[in-house]
Amino acid sequence: MMLRYSFALLLCGLAVPALPASADNACIDRCFGTFSPSQMGGSTELRDLCVQQCKGPSLLYGAIAYGARSTANGYAYGKGNMADAVHTAMANCQAHGNDCRIVASYSNSCAAVAAVESRSVFSVGQGATRAQSQSRAMSVCSSAHGAGCEIEVWSCAN
Repeated sequence: MMLRYSFALLLCGLAVPALPASADNACIDRCFGTFSPSQMGGSTELRDLCVQQCKGPSLLYGAIAYGARSTANGYAYGKGNMADAVHTAMANCQAHGNDCRIVASYSNSCAAVAAVESRSVFSVGQGATRAQSQSRAMSVCSSAHGAGCEIEVWSCAN
């Protein structure tokens, strides 16, 4: 037990600093609980396996749904898979309009929608940050639709 605890603390301190203390301890305890003490004698493979299991998902997904006529919008961010992000964005948008469609889907980045509401036209921009995605959406919108573009919705999944 003491060997397992010491190895878990070493692993926790060196390999999984991003998790809160209670989460990484619980994950490491579950991981090491599946091995006998004789299997834990400094095994690099065991450490790598537990780190992989305890680090969590590396990609976060998001989506934006928008209705040009109704100007309804819905978004999702920080989702574990694209299907969940798309479903959430559509459900949120459809609560406010019946012309919604997915206009952006992304992972570990941001997206924005700029529109000229009076003309029911819009453009989408994506980027690494909120500012980049909004700037790109405004630039594309202004080029394609002229004056009157405004940011309608934005979201980041990172």
